[in-house]
Amino acid sequence: MKQLVVLFLAAAFLTSCGSESSQEKTSEKLEQNEKTITYIGTVIDFGQTHDSGLFLADLTPINFPEAAAFDEVILLTDDVSLVDQSTGEAIALSELVKGDSVQVTLIEHAPTTMSIPPQIAGNGIIKIEKITEE
Repeated sequence: MKQLVVLFLAAAFLTSCGSESSQEKTSEKLEQNEKTITYIGTVIDFGQTHDSGLFLADLTPINFPEAAAFDEVILLTDDVSLVDQSTGEAIALSELVKGDSVQVTLIEHAPTTMSIPPQIAGNGIIKIEKITEE
């Protein structure tokens, strides 16, 4: 029994040592994968079709023409913050409305499911910015 308790405590300690902030995760993504691809897309839905996702249409690359474009895609945004492009301040996903434009920066080979619509996991997303029209 004593060994089981020690084993449990050791596992809990090792697990807690692995936690890091989302900012550290972002910089780590950039260090490991120096190439990024910036896309522009239009919001179809936010958090309704997929609880923790941002559903976009016409996600097209703007700085890497050889990259794949997506007619529709769900970004799984659990560990990714959304910011206002003009102010740089964090905003809630609920502040988006259908038809808003967003700029998304992904790592070059972002993991994408083969489902329809495809889904891109948060570990492949560097940042999401709401484009504010002036």
